[in-house]
Amino acid sequence: MNRRQKLGQIGAAPTDEQWAVISERRPRPGTAWLLVVTSTGIACLPGCPARTPGRDRVRIVANLAEALDAGARPCLRCHPERRGAAGRADGGPAVIGPGVTGGDTVEATVARLTAAFASGDEIPVDRELAAAAGLSERRLREIFRERLGVTPRGWVSARRSERLRAHLADGREVLGALFDAGYGSASAAYEAAGGDLGMAPGRYRIGGAGERIRWTVTPIPEGVALVAATDRGLCAVRLGREPTALELELRAEFPRAAVTRDDSGMAEMAALVSDLAVGRPRPEVSGLPLDVHATAFRRQVWEALRRIPAGETRSYGQVAAAIGAPKAARAVGAACAANPVAVVVPCHRVVASDGSLHGYAYGLARKRQLLDAERATAKSAGAPERPRATSPR
Repeated sequence: MNRRQKLGQIGAAPTDEQWAVISERRPRPGTAWLLVVTSTGIACLPGCPARTPGRDRVRIVANLAEALDAGARPCLRCHPERRGAAGRADGGPAVIGPGVTGGDTVEATVARLTAAFASGDEIPVDRELAAAAGLSERRLREIFRERLGVTPRGWVSARRSERLRAHLADGREVLGALFDAGYGSASAAYEAAGGDLGMAPGRYRIGGAGERIRWTVTPIPEGVALVAATDRGLCAVRLGREPTALELELRAEFPRAAVTRDDSGMAEMAALVSDLAVGRPRPEVSGLPLDVHATAFRRQVWEALRRIPAGETRSYGQVAAAIGAPKAARAVGAACAANPVAVVVPCHRVVASDGSLHGYAYGLARKRQLLDAERATAKSAGAPERPRATSPR
């Protein structure tokens, strides 16, 4: 799934009233939301003077943090990161201090960090951020964990990695990209970013050149699964009907890697994916090494998903609570949408708070098939069927 597809799944489509505000380019009092243009990946204030995008390319999000988590960047014309701490688009005053809500504090802190990245200024440390918010460092970290699932330092680390990946993908020279992303030294960048990039920065910059990626396809109900791995671990599991289309997607992501089909060498991984797709649990899946790229928050979500037993489901809110971020249900949904290794990281086991199916990259019919297969296997094995998730999102 590319960035545009991921952005297309965040937030919600604009209502008629919101679209009127966007079209007029004149925010009304009390307007607190942002719009994200999926084709460009830019987050804007409702009154942005830039040309109005097509309505089908607009998603509405509650705050800048949500847009940034999905991979968007602040608009350079309307500067949403500079607005009030409460995220208001009507120019209202911002108050940062003990009386603000956790969401306001996070929004203001993320905006300050984003502005520092954009301007090239030194990134504020937790002590400075806490002082600006009128909080202790410990309380600031607690609020960040509740809202985003990471500390301010973790957010900065993930943001640096994302900026580095973007610079490298644009063809920037490695050393310049390292410093522009905010790393103090090349050695620090390679050490910190290696786990997120999954490969040496120089290789990622040129489309995975030097990487060896092996792949195969395996039959699953209603189609096939493409299974791919680097020497470090599983890097892709994609579901579909046409093997050729799945192969083209893999090659498009790593155009300069040595991508080769290896049916015999990948047979064990393919068998594991095939079994998972028909609801047969495989204990070894929990220890399967993954070579995937993600922010710290998304890694937390994916690890939590891998702990959900086959035949059971959890709501987005329950997953958020399990990783210590009970208010981050929407961000959990974004992490599920970005999952690059279907069925191995079982995002299909996450449902709405009432147990109904909600969102899946490969369609709700596929999600239902996977859940039904797992429940049938659990039932035949004599395991008691658990009630569906009912806690609020």
